[in-house]
Amino acid sequence: MSYPGQEAKANDLMTFPALFMGIGNFISMPLALSVGRRPVFLGSVLLLAITALWCALSDSLISHITGRNFLSMAAGQSEALVPMMVQEIFFLHERGTKISWFISIQNVLSAGFAMATTYMVASWGWRWWYGFFSVINGLLFIVAWFWVSETGYDRSASDLLGHPREEEVTKVGVDVKHIEAVDGVRFTTFSSAQRPHARWSVRDLRLITKRNQDWSQVVTFYKHFALGFLLPAMLWNLLVNGAYLGLYVFQASTFAQVLLAPPYSFAFTSLGYVQAAQVLVTVVFLPLLGYGGDWVIKFMSKRNNGIFEPEYRLLPLAGPTIVAVISAVMYGQAAANPTDYSWGTVAVTYNATFFGFLGANIVGITYAIDSFPTRAGPLLVVICAGRGLISFGLAYSVLPAITAMGYDGAMVVEATIAGGLTLLAIPVYIWGAKLRLLADRWFQFGSSATKPSEQA
Repeated sequence: MSYPGQEAKANDLMTFPALFMGIGNFISMPLALSVGRRPVFLGSVLLLAITALWCALSDSLISHITGRNFLSMAAGQSEALVPMMVQEIFFLHERGTKISWFISIQNVLSAGFAMATTYMVASWGWRWWYGFFSVINGLLFIVAWFWVSETGYDRSASDLLGHPREEEVTKVGVDVKHIEAVDGVRFTTFSSAQRPHARWSVRDLRLITKRNQDWSQVVTFYKHFALGFLLPAMLWNLLVNGAYLGLYVFQASTFAQVLLAPPYSFAFTSLGYVQAAQVLVTVVFLPLLGYGGDWVIKFMSKRNNGIFEPEYRLLPLAGPTIVAVISAVMYGQAAANPTDYSWGTVAVTYNATFFGFLGANIVGITYAIDSFPTRAGPLLVVICAGRGLISFGLAYSVLPAITAMGYDGAMVVEATIAGGLTLLAIPVYIWGAKLRLLADRWFQFGSSATKPSEQA
């Protein structure tokens, strides 16, 4: 142990990152809206490399915790900034698939790194783990400098809402003429006007390439961020994401001690293989969820006379959340009664809960983006920063919950909460369009809602 006598304080290395990832979103997103996505993305990657080196060279626990907190702030941009960039470069009928691929690739790499971590730490010590992470991000910064271009070019409100530029319409679905047909479904797409120059130039290599920088966007961002908590559907979205993150945090915090203890008596290096099973989850299930989600919105739009409703994004939520709730209860039983269950029950249900959390994450992000395209940035931070705060609180409650209720009791309580919040998707689906129209009327949130009288 590197910090004898400070074991309780060392726990902050595990609990504080979720909080500071949320803080990172809170800082980086308004900057991205003001000066552009490219400089914030590049700055975050560079900060990751520097802070990882800081942690590797830290000479005290306080220095280690501080460096890790700044590292977490830099890592937070992957939660909100990247999905917003995906929204800006892909069409409506592609977003679910592209976001699921982004999350899949991200978690495949994370799972592989987690598997390698057990061997790296055992052989070289934890400092080299940070050193390797610093080198990887340094190389990534170089690659990103040439490959990551600015996506925050100027668009009109009609572009963001998916209206044809030449038509003065204010709500998606009011006029479906001259709308691009995709597999028989009429989707509005961004117009070609004001797209960035098509050919690559030296200008693309500058740190800041956004033409119209507007620092007033910082104030506007925080205003819309605060208003986001007043939107019932977005508040529900945050709570659902937080609930399933809570299930995963509980299991991620306890599966190692369950498997290391008798009767399972796992070797420490074998824990990485349990994490590596997340590769199967991300490679097989999440792309299916992404492609399946986009297929669902096209199918439902066909039935609705070619008019898309963001609530269609909620339908794929059923599968992963049912799996997660059942798996959480089973995990609690196996952890509380290890002699009655095999180690596979712990490993499988832990990874199945991970699938449920990521499914809720994909659905939540795409629903927020499609509901209020002009306010995607602030609403993504409502979800990502909000669930970070929830995760931070839950991380401190894991041990007291186990002491008070046991693994089985704690999991039943958390699974019941998650399941109950998921059932609220039914009223959100039914009245979502009306709620978004009210948000547009009260807060000028630019919803992509059809008028209730115009729905099929």
